[in-house]
Amino acid sequence: MSLAELYRDLFGLSDEPLIRRLTELGEVRPVKKGHLLYREGEVPSKLTFLLQGLLRGYFLDASGRDITDCFAFKPGTPATAGVALGDSATISIEALEDSQVLELPMGPVLELMEEYPQLYRLYSAFLLEALKCHWEVKAAMYQYTAMERYQWFLRTYPGLYHQVSGKHIASFLGMTQVTLSRVRRAMREAGQLQAAEGEL
Repeated sequence: MSLAELYRDLFGLSDEPLIRRLTELGEVRPVKKGHLLYREGEVPSKLTFLLQGLLRGYFLDASGRDITDCFAFKPGTPATAGVALGDSATISIEALEDSQVLELPMGPVLELMEEYPQLYRLYSAFLLEALKCHWEVKAAMYQYTAMERYQWFLRTYPGLYHQVSGKHIASFLGMTQVTLSRVRRAMREAGQLQAAEGEL
């Protein structure tokens, strides 16, 4: 798929002059498993979008523990490390498997957003989706039991159980690996685990 097709099919852009400009700026590149796309605290110079593979966002807590904040697995998902474009990264982003990303230089894209309303609307849609995901995660953390959180994870991130380590899943769900193991054992004994994971 060409860059122009990516912008049309993946992002829904239709403004041809804008697509031409973005095609000139964009670069598709492979990312190896374990590679850090962004480090917490640095100011990103590029916008990154996942095309294929799996990414994880994480930060370090006050004790220096690695806390998983989010996963990106759907093509077209922005791999954003900050709240606003141009801000310092509040999380680090790493590839959990060999992946492919689209990169665009930050400065020129910010200029294009001023010139092309369709690009600004796309950015706004990304922000709204990120906010929605943020609140879904927050609700799960505070309103669900440990078992309900794991069940929510299986529904919301279909198939990721087989791709992500138990350590990262437990961290993301705000529980220890021991608790996650107990939850899975309880679900297995109740005949729920195979059904839940088998549907993915």
